[in-house]
Amino acid sequence: MKAPAKRTLTPRAVVLATAAAVALIGGTGAATAFADDDGGPAPQSSVQLSQNERHLDDTAKDRAQVKADKISQSQATAKALKAVPGTATSAELDDDDRNGSLVWEVEVFGKDHKSHEVIIDAGSGKVLSQHTDRDDDAAEDAAETQALLRADKTGHDKATDKALKAVPGTVVSYSLDDNDHNGSTIWEVDVLGKDHKSHDVTIDAASGKILNQHIDHDDNDSQGDNDGDDGDDD
Repeated sequence: MKAPAKRTLTPRAVVLATAAAVALIGGTGAATAFADDDGGPAPQSSVQLSQNERHLDDTAKDRAQVKADKISQSQATAKALKAVPGTATSAELDDDDRNGSLVWEVEVFGKDHKSHEVIIDAGSGKVLSQHTDRDDDAAEDAAETQALLRADKTGHDKATDKALKAVPGTVVSYSLDDNDHNGSTIWEVDVLGKDHKSHDVTIDAASGKILNQHIDHDDNDSQGDNDGDDGDDD
């Protein structure tokens, strides 16, 4: 998948590498089905991408993932919120590097004021794992997330609806973040459009207004250009 600012979820590769290290020194974290940041097994989804599909360029990989996915982002988010009551701050359709398992990674700021990552099977909708952010920066990260949530008046549901109104297609990720230019709070939504191109849509979290939308171009899948601001009449 793409790696702009919106990809705020903890990279699964880091979790898996940590799990491997724990296993090598005889730790027990790798055997835990519902693991914390200190380790966990690779997710075993009911849907896997082929070896070739795992190594496609960004937009082509988005197409393969959306084709294989059976659970919408709204369904995945609802499953995550049932597992961890709170507020969803990001979600991403992604596949595991080791076995190609296709999952939704949903980040929830729980009612316990902690950030939780919930992994959802993209085929069955089953919760595969969940862990709580407990690294050294967890308290600082939680404070930053709370500040973003206080500024947000839109929510992920309305933000994704706005994005799909601007670009009909399938949401492959969304994230609540701050704007690098002015520090305002925004929703960043990735949509694989019906034109089979990946679109990045930026939405003001306070007003719900679309600030920008553009086609994401990777090295081997660039087709035309549609950069520019898109004002929303709503």
